[in-house]
Amino acid sequence: MICAYSTPAPRRRLRELLLGLVVLLPALPVAAASLTLASLAPRPLLATDAGFSVSWGGEHSKLSVNPLLAGAGQGVTLQVHGTVTGGFELDAGAGTVQRLAPGRWRWVAPGKAGAYTLEIRRHDGASMRFTALVTLPRQALRGGMLNGYLIGDYPSHPGGQKAYEPPAGFVEINDRTADLPLTPRLRLGQFVCKQEANGPRYVALRERLPLALEAALDRFARAGIASSGLTVMSGYRTPHYNRQLGDTRFSRHQWGDAADVFIDEDGDGQMDDLNGDGRLDQGDAQLLYRIVDAAQSDPDWQRFTGGLSAYPPNAYHGAFLHLDTRGFTARW
Repeated sequence: MICAYSTPAPRRRLRELLLGLVVLLPALPVAAASLTLASLAPRPLLATDAGFSVSWGGEHSKLSVNPLLAGAGQGVTLQVHGTVTGGFELDAGAGTVQRLAPGRWRWVAPGKAGAYTLEIRRHDGASMRFTALVTLPRQALRGGMLNGYLIGDYPSHPGGQKAYEPPAGFVEINDRTADLPLTPRLRLGQFVCKQEANGPRYVALRERLPLALEAALDRFARAGIASSGLTVMSGYRTPHYNRQLGDTRFSRHQWGDAADVFIDEDGDGQMDDLNGDGRLDQGDAQLLYRIVDAAQSDPDWQRFTGGLSAYPPNAYHGAFLHLDTRGFTARW
């Protein structure tokens, strides 16, 4: 199934630029505001490969750092794959751990929303860390507000597709948690919505999105485009903010599985000249588009199936790539 539709990108992006000025966050500590702004820039964090593979929920990864989302008190099973020799252990700073079998555990999340750390260690010192984010449930919303932060109402999809059900929970982002790594090259603060806030912000986030962006970085490197990370121009958007932008009613940004990104190794705030033609234009985004689109034929990429589009630069931003993991193919 291929969905095609158009969006008035220049008008929408102008609105986003103007509304994004509120990222200064006057009511948050200064450190939080500067941290959120700084998080837009790519920055390498850790070695990417843990040396072994783990599955949890519907995800699996060999990354040294991974996101794990759970509701308060929810149980999550983590399983080391391959030959489990030499011994593995799971260390959890909070919640409870039950060992089910060698290399297999059930972690029950704490009853309090917040950010926690899990670490699976192999006897030889190799390890995999999880930034475990315990969410506030959707039921905590009151009049579209969550602890004073305006989320708004999620649109009802006429087809009743599961992909468009409102998020089950929301992750709090504050000055302490914004710099937490989700993957080796992505941080939680990169996905914050740009709307005005007078306190903590909340995001809907699906683990598959940062995992897909890491996988895309690996694909780019294989194609000769090495990068220390991605600049996330737009991550999560509340339904309220999405309406302010005038974007499509069912934009995947609202569900936490979409990001507008570009590669900016020279730090000038726009997409680099990736194709070497001496111009900073849509061709650079189209190069990334072709690399990701070609990955669709690889079984390892199938779980990242979703939307893809290459946007041109305008007076307010450079070229960028939209990537989402909605679960079915969409191109525009």
